[in-house]
Amino acid sequence: MADNAFLYDGSLCIACRSCQVACKQWNYLPGEKTKFFAKAGGYQNPSDLSSITWCIVRFYEIMKDDEVEWLFRRNHCFHCTDAACIKACPVEPVKAMTRHPKFGTVFVNQDLCIACGACEEYCPFGVPHVDENLVKARKCTACYDRVANGLLPACATTCPTKAIRYGTMDEILAIASARTKVLQKEGFKPVMYGKKQLGGLHSMLLLPEKLDYYTDLPANPKISRDLGSLEQPTKAMPSMSLGVASLGLAVVAIEKLRQRRNSLMTKKLEEVESD
Repeated sequence: MADNAFLYDGSLCIACRSCQVACKQWNYLPGEKTKFFAKAGGYQNPSDLSSITWCIVRFYEIMKDDEVEWLFRRNHCFHCTDAACIKACPVEPVKAMTRHPKFGTVFVNQDLCIACGACEEYCPFGVPHVDENLVKARKCTACYDRVANGLLPACATTCPTKAIRYGTMDEILAIASARTKVLQKEGFKPVMYGKKQLGGLHSMLLLPEKLDYYTDLPANPKISRDLGSLEQPTKAMPSMSLGVASLGLAVVAIEKLRQRRNSLMTKKLEEVESD
């Protein structure tokens, strides 16, 4: 498998948010009702990822040398190698949350998804979200439909400064290495995020400042211990135990479905009563 990857270079980003617009347009995602200050102290909009917003630019207002500075970070699915969402998905024998066999990126098979919300709960980055109207989990697909036809993902195509790059893993690592040397010569202390986290991410970040400034980005993201027993099942546990673990996830998924349906029914009743 010749894995592909994204690279976001924060030193080149101008926060124009053309990637957000391109993602919306290509994937036919509706707009969200937002307010001017979606995040305290910043101009980030929308405030977070959702079932209809798969890509956002995060804003960070920091104090450096007694002056206010802005940092940016493009946020979408990290397409983890060690993906909690895939492990958590209870759909069998073919999982709804799956990895592209050629590109290595992660997407939701909409035909198989049962909207249980397990991926939403276990993702350490809070990426997948269940769409209550479609009753499906939704997130960035890495535009595998475009890539399969020789095109770049929509976000990478539209970025005017080439802050977003896409290619084979080797190409992306080479670009990141070259950019790191340039930034170091310019006096920055860049941080490469994603090379080691969760087995390696298929969406890596080259950040011009220390990780502490990016307050919502975990330095060492971890998968919940609830899913740990599903790692390397043929070596770590007998088939009987694997079956029990899978059954446990299925029970959790069923309970989440029940809760979700009850919540939707309550919401509809409240709407009817308000009318």
